[in-house]
Amino acid sequence: MVVLGALSFVPLLGFFLLVALVSHLVPGSIFRARAWARTFGRAREIWMTRFIAVSLGIAVLTACQTTQRPLAPGQLFPGSVLNIRAPNSEGWMQMHSSNQGVIFVRRGASPNETYAARVFAVALPESKGRDEFVTLVKQRNQENTSPERFSSIEVKYEYTERRGYPCVSIKGIADDTKAKTSSGEQILKLQINSLVCRHPRQQAKGFEGFGIEFSHRGFNPDKALDVQADAFIEGVQVPQK
Repeated sequence: MVVLGALSFVPLLGFFLLVALVSHLVPGSIFRARAWARTFGRAREIWMTRFIAVSLGIAVLTACQTTQRPLAPGQLFPGSVLNIRAPNSEGWMQMHSSNQGVIFVRRGASPNETYAARVFAVALPESKGRDEFVTLVKQRNQENTSPERFSSIEVKYEYTERRGYPCVSIKGIADDTKAKTSSGEQILKLQINSLVCRHPRQQAKGFEGFGIEFSHRGFNPDKALDVQADAFIEGVQVPQK
């Protein structure tokens, strides 16, 4: 079961680092990850540390599903807020599912290469017009991305109402200059394609929006990422009334 609940805007670049840290566990990862989480302030530190602990199988007082299990390509997770389809390819695992969102992960073909696809609730305050909405999403992204860790190569924001409600498409690539891997610290390329939208019907505080994200991290960029990301993003839709 996949349940989406209230979740403040989580780093579009930084959160994938958390997924990657869990995907490439080495001794002491939990302590380094917790130290990194502290750089985002007390509130985010609590949530991120809890998520790291859950992902490592450490008991915490929260209701969520963290057992990794294989997924059928394109497997459907229907819901009242969003209908979510897993990526339509082999090898994906459901790593995390709770009222905060869902995360799917898979290993790539190359060493230290990982993919992550996630859907998450976004708390979006009111904004006036498309420019203010894009600015809001951009500010949240910049505020929650560590410049000490990530060296941005390119990032693009584009407003769209192709779905019939306001969204911002984000495409970015950066160097993760301190990536923790099974073979030690490395510099890896981080690609992220995402879509952040206002939900057309769900307007309760903390539930006003949602994000869909597809990410890749490895020594070299995946030239086919756009095709995979677009397919996953298209597979997440607001249910019809």
